[in-house]
Amino acid sequence: MKKSVSCIIVDDDPTAINILQDYIVEMPRLKINRIFNKPVEALSEISIESSRQLIFLDIDMPALSGLQLADNLKHKSHNIIFTTSYPEFALDAFKVRAKHYLLKPFNMGDFAVVVNEVLSECYDAQDIAKENEGAFFLRTNGERGRLTKVLKKDIIYLQGSNNHVHIYTPTNDYSVYMTIKEMEEKLQENGHFYRVHKSYIINTAYVKEINGHKIDLGKYEVLMTPQYKEAFMGFIEDQTLVSKRLRDQHL
Repeated sequence: MKKSVSCIIVDDDPTAINILQDYIVEMPRLKINRIFNKPVEALSEISIESSRQLIFLDIDMPALSGLQLADNLKHKSHNIIFTTSYPEFALDAFKVRAKHYLLKPFNMGDFAVVVNEVLSECYDAQDIAKENEGAFFLRTNGERGRLTKVLKKDIIYLQGSNNHVHIYTPTNDYSVYMTIKEMEEKLQENGHFYRVHKSYIINTAYVKEINGHKIDLGKYEVLMTPQYKEAFMGFIEDQTLVSKRLRDQHL
């Protein structure tokens, strides 16, 4: 059985709130967590929510617009569906990482279609959908039924950005919805991958040169930070050709 999804409503219009409540009740997997009619209060409370929420967010509100609220939450893992009467805000909505956009007035059918798309992309489909020893299968855009196979040996490096990981290969790059920490855990049994920065994991097979804190990966260059340097440089020292006599002189 699929897990239920916790929802938050943020809207200054009581009628709009009532409609959303009625529609959410009709969706078996949704449950209402909180309702806010003051966006400033909503920002304060949602910012400390530890679990990922599905937020139904109005745009045109006093004191703090929905776009401003969403912009302040864009580094969180919550998913936002904007509910608004203004179609001209659609482009701005996606700039702040909204997952979808419902134009008021919308009916139950419109609501169900949008919600199911978001549930499928953000809750049901793990971006790393299947995994084996030598490859990942990626659902990069939440596209149902389509998976892309990426060989781990072809990955040059990975970059974390907000709640996405960008995967760079010699011929393509991909983006999946997960954190760099989650990806690090996926790769921890693979001896070729080392985290060298809070945002970077590299494949040591592509290292061409190390110059101070810069790591040349051929097509790309990344920075190494002291926090992650020790483990990686330990690996490099094990691979470095040094005369045994010279090593003995340093003992």
